[in-house]
Amino acid sequence: MMRNLTDRQIKIMKHLINHKEYISIESISSLVVASKRTIRRDIEMINDKLSTEGIFLASKTGRGIIAEFRNDAAEITSRNVFMNDSDVFNTSVRLLKIASDLLMNSPQPTSISELSKKYFISRASIVNDLKKIETWLAHFDLALFKDLSGTRIIGNEKSMRIAMKALVLKSIYSNMNMMESRIDTAILSELSAKFGEQHVLFTTDLITAIEDQLAYRISDPYYINLFTHILVLIHRINLRINDSEIPCDDFIAQDRVMYEISLSIINTIENKYNIRINTIEAEYIYQYLVSSGKTDIDNSSSVKTNGSGRSLAFTRQLIVRVSSLINVDITMDNHLMTSLLSHVKPMLNRLEYHIRIKNPLLHDIKNELGSIFAAVKNAANGIAAEHAIGPVTDDEIGYLTVHIQAAIENNIERKRVLLVCSSGLGTSQLLHGRVIRAFPCWEIVGIVSGQEIARYITQHDVDIIISTIRLEEINRPVVYVSALFTAKDISRVTECLVANYMK
Repeated sequence: MMRNLTDRQIKIMKHLINHKEYISIESISSLVVASKRTIRRDIEMINDKLSTEGIFLASKTGRGIIAEFRNDAAEITSRNVFMNDSDVFNTSVRLLKIASDLLMNSPQPTSISELSKKYFISRASIVNDLKKIETWLAHFDLALFKDLSGTRIIGNEKSMRIAMKALVLKSIYSNMNMMESRIDTAILSELSAKFGEQHVLFTTDLITAIEDQLAYRISDPYYINLFTHILVLIHRINLRINDSEIPCDDFIAQDRVMYEISLSIINTIENKYNIRINTIEAEYIYQYLVSSGKTDIDNSSSVKTNGSGRSLAFTRQLIVRVSSLINVDITMDNHLMTSLLSHVKPMLNRLEYHIRIKNPLLHDIKNELGSIFAAVKNAANGIAAEHAIGPVTDDEIGYLTVHIQAAIENNIERKRVLLVCSSGLGTSQLLHGRVIRAFPCWEIVGIVSGQEIARYITQHDVDIIISTIRLEEINRPVVYVSALFTAKDISRVTECLVANYMK
């Protein structure tokens, strides 16, 4: 996607996606140091190149340019592509590939000359890249060892695999297009080129067999984690890496069914590759299985019955504490209890086994639901500390926040709402209908234009103003939305109310 755009066009896209509101042509012109005519031409070219991906730059007279998306998948894609600049590998695909080569070859050395020829750069550039990679490896307690035979990564086997999985996961998430499937064809082809097509196909078939035994579909982020773990495992055992390097801890399986499935997976891999595998590998797969979540929950009583004592306690405490922090009573919401518990139970297993999942919507959740996210993070980490559980990651907090957000929308008390549109007419009726549909207990006290608002609020009791146009500063909570009043607009309204409750 980015390969088709100029550096200036990429900078424009990043700016618009990050701000999520209308930006004037003048502001964009100043940002990229180009004329307004050039900016307009860039916008036309961006739309020509990205419209097939469901990404558009829309213009509105008097307001400027805004990034719009055909659906959530298109927005996720654009954020993955344009907003990933947070680590060393995002600035250079070459670094990612060199690190991957070294890990794939370990414990065999790789010469600087080989890397120089492969990537068509000087030996000095390779040496500079290796310094950056060494800094990254230190996070996994790994190091680079250099001698006359070449450069190789040294460290224990468990750390080696964690680093490999980190690179594979990065490749999967940063190169996803529309996220219509758990791992798309292009990424599978890329992984096949690196790990071998037969190993990739065997891994996908193996997980399909696992799902058949579980009798449910493994949710996407957990599927990707399990896929990556098994693929790396197969690669390392085919190198005949000494299993004794992996420490065996005392282990008691709490879920015998899951452990039997884990053992059967190891048995299938042993038969496929004609090799004996340490049973510790079954324990690792077991950890991934009990840390995965079902796609849906059909029976709420079953979920509560199957929830462990600690997951029930954690969920109840979380609801109570968040309710107190946001001043919205969601403690009697049975659906929230059920949906949260379905996430908390495997989440606690993930925290125990140090398994991380990626939340592709985390950036949006933080932006759109900042107050709720902060309250959930405060509550969850407080409970985790009291129960001697490791800190809850932001990715997990994001998933918990979505559950809480849905409950808040269902439990916010009756409000008196004033709608403000450009003329007070036209699309106002559409907005009226959608607001009532989202918040059926609310009362729309009026629909006015921007010029009428100051007089109106002095004569009427108004709790919140929902507006499709920018307003002068006013002594009421104001939420800016589109006339279509999308799911994101509903989140903005909820976030505004929660932020006011917390003041």
